[in-house]
Amino acid sequence: MADISKKPEVYGSTIISTGDNQSSVLISKDGEKKIVCLKHMEDFFKSHGFISLDKHRISFFYKFLNNKIIRKIKILIELIIKSKFYFKNLEHKKIVIFDSETTEDIEKILPQKGYTIISNRLYRMKEIYLSKKVIFYILKNFFKRSLKQNYLVGMLKEIQPKVVITHISHSADFHIVSKILNDEMQFIAIQSGSSNEFSFMPEESIRKFFVPKLMCFSEFDKLFYEKNKINVQSLEVVGSLRSALSYEYVKSQKIKINPNKYDICLVSEPHSILNGDYFQVKNMAECSALVAEFTYKLCKKHNLNLIFTGEGQIGERGALNEINFYKHYLKNYDFKIYQSTNRSKEFPSYVNIMQSKLTIGFISTILREAISFEKKILSCNFTGHPDVAFPAMGSDFPNDCICVFNNPSYELFEEKVLKILSMSDEKYFSELGEKKFSIMLPTVNTANIMRNKIKNYLNMN
Repeated sequence: MADISKKPEVYGSTIISTGDNQSSVLISKDGEKKIVCLKHMEDFFKSHGFISLDKHRISFFYKFLNNKIIRKIKILIELIIKSKFYFKNLEHKKIVIFDSETTEDIEKILPQKGYTIISNRLYRMKEIYLSKKVIFYILKNFFKRSLKQNYLVGMLKEIQPKVVITHISHSADFHIVSKILNDEMQFIAIQSGSSNEFSFMPEESIRKFFVPKLMCFSEFDKLFYEKNKINVQSLEVVGSLRSALSYEYVKSQKIKINPNKYDICLVSEPHSILNGDYFQVKNMAECSALVAEFTYKLCKKHNLNLIFTGEGQIGERGALNEINFYKHYLKNYDFKIYQSTNRSKEFPSYVNIMQSKLTIGFISTILREAISFEKKILSCNFTGHPDVAFPAMGSDFPNDCICVFNNPSYELFEEKVLKILSMSDEKYFSELGEKKFSIMLPTVNTANIMRNKIKNYLNMN
């Protein structure tokens, strides 16, 4: 396992690296965010509200607008202007979904409609509830923690739920609130991403990490939390909620799955912002793109049927981002990214994986989830960086494992992919052996397991 107490080193590559002349520094017009983006993505980000300034002006403008006091005043003013205020008592609910960012998946496993959703992200807060109890709690604890955190705790104390559940297990607000109220209600987090996220989390966030109950993907994840002494009080291995719901969706809609419709499903993994997630992996963008380039070259050479499955929804910023990202790297190929009109409900990438003989990608969690469908995968990590290892940071998977390829050589890539395609599913998974279950638990019963566990928590005194 990786030692997450140490700050990540910065790895380059003798084969691929991003130099300063290949990147641009941009700032949002309101001064909220500064990004370092790939040079060829500059126009895209400018079309979405970013501007380029000289370094001196960026430094002054950004630092001034993001001064802690000024920033807090600005956020408070914006919140007051855009929100509706309700001065009334909050209804009691048995269940609270914490964080409105990913509610649809959670809603599908709740046993009843008697729940409410709490938004902890300021840009999503449209309604502010200020009962006497909430106001009193905020004033009483004004100097102990942030205004937002006091507000969230005050709301929960008045709603008095039995269960507070989130699909964002790394939420700092959830950690703080659950630590305060852990003796009063059940707090449950459902894992949505791999432990690689810890590689770019601030040390302070890792120290403050606190989850009373975590439903995780596999024994590997459980061992990771235990080995690195992450503050999780109870761990239960159940699998992936998202993949389980996609399985139920296919069954409920009676979608006919042809497991051999595509030879290869390529997972879109754009990496346009260089100072965001995995900032320490300096060749992240080029290596992600190289996986796509190798796959397109192989499919063209061997006339293989390819589906390039996207992570964005048609017309939205994420979808436009991935198209613009790959335009630069796949200019020699007539590529098309499959994007859905309703990604959250239709589970397009999962359906594409179910209908493919082999799924190829870099670091996406969906590679692990594909294993839960008994589908063959190949994870390609050309960075040489341990923080993006498969199946997650700290993994000790051998380089010669059937589902891993880490050599940035097209000839060796071609050899490995053709070998996997020629293998039966039975042969592939026999080579993977017990490692299969450390990658991801089977998905068939996951959603029902979670439903039953939530019911049990609701029935506790």
